[in-house]
Parts: sequence; structure tokens; C-alpha cells
Amino acid sequence: MPKKTRSTEEVDAVRDQILACAFEILVKNGYEALSMAKVGARMKMTAANLYNYYANKDELLIAIHKKAYGMLYDQLCAAVAKARTPLARLRKMIEVFVAFGTQNINIYDIMFNRRIRQHSDYIGTPQEALSDDEFRSSLRTRTFAEKVIQEVCDAEGQGHAMDAKFLAIQATSMLHGIISLYNSGVLAQITADPEATLNQIVENVMRTITG
Repeated sequence: MPKKTRSTEEVDAVRDQILACAFEILVKNGYEALSMAKVGARMKMTAANLYNYYANKDELLIAIHKKAYGMLYDQLCAAVAKARTPLARLRKMIEVFVAFGTQNINIYDIMFNRRIRQHSDYIGTPQEALSDDEFRSSLRTRTFAEKVIQEVCDAEGQGHAMDAKFLAIQATSMLHGIISLYNSGVLAQITADPEATLNQIVENVMRTITG
């Protein structure tokens, strides 16, 4: 008797289970521990079966990136929605970004530190459509940050749209630097109070944006 073909919903459900399994490995053990073989073993799936859902590790990494940026975006939106003024929304956004980066070290690592294939690398490949979808999803975070910063610029009577884009890049660079130092343990070696230094950088970023 021929094997029954799974519905789209059933296939998507299995893909979600595989993604959740891969995400758990990443969170607990880091990027180096993530492999198709380990995911297959945890899912009790043969390699051939696993590749029916994700053709290769690249496809799995694209899905992981989309999930990670979705988490960050949802946290930013939830926090900023509770603030009443542009400055308060800016502070909430920065605080959430720092908390996300320092509390989800392995996720942050694969989002911002690892030299893995980027969107432009997938152009002309079988993964281009998947990468396009992930890229559009991740851009929501950047657009959101620019909007919050633009609101501050408008409230302070300064800046234009291009200024907000540049300020978002500048702020992200400053925050990424201190988050990376904090996560690596280097910050604890060069300052007596890493938390205070982290908070001081947050204040400096606020001042950079507000002028």
C-alpha cells in the first residue's frame, strides 16, 4: 500500500519541530554544536528523512535567523508599546536590545557575530526565496529602530529620515561592541563593574541620539 502523502500543514508542523529542536541545541550548546546529524539524532529521524524538510544546513540557519529576529522584534514592540514619550520609547528599545543580547548569548552570536552566509550570498541559489523571506522579516527590526529614533529627532526638533538611519547604525554599533565585550567576559577583565559600564554605554547611546 503506498505511503499517504502528508498535507502542507503536517509538513509545516514537522518543520517547526525540527526548527525548535535546532534552536534548543543552539541555545544550550552554541553554534559549534549545531549540525544536521545532531538535529536528526534528537528528532529520531534518518538523514534522508530530515533532508526532506530542510535540504541542507543553510536552509536551517535561514529559518533560525528568521525565528531569532522575530523574537527580538516582538520583545522590542512589546516594551516600546508601554512607553508614553519618544524618549521613553527610545530607552525601552535600547534596554531591550541589551537585555536580549546579554541574556541570549548563543542566539545573539549567530545573529550578529558569526560569519555565516548572508542574504546577498543566496542570490541565484535554491535558497534565494527562503533568504528573501528571512531578510524581509529581519528588516522589520531595523525599520522599527529607525522609526523610534526618528520620533525622538522630531520631538527634539532635529534631524531628518537619513539621520535616523545613520543614528540607528551608530547606536547598534556602540551597543554591539559593549554586548560582545560583556558576553565574552573581556569586560569583566578590564573594568571592576561590568554592569555599571554597560549601563554607562546605554546612557552614552541615549546622548548620541538625542544630541
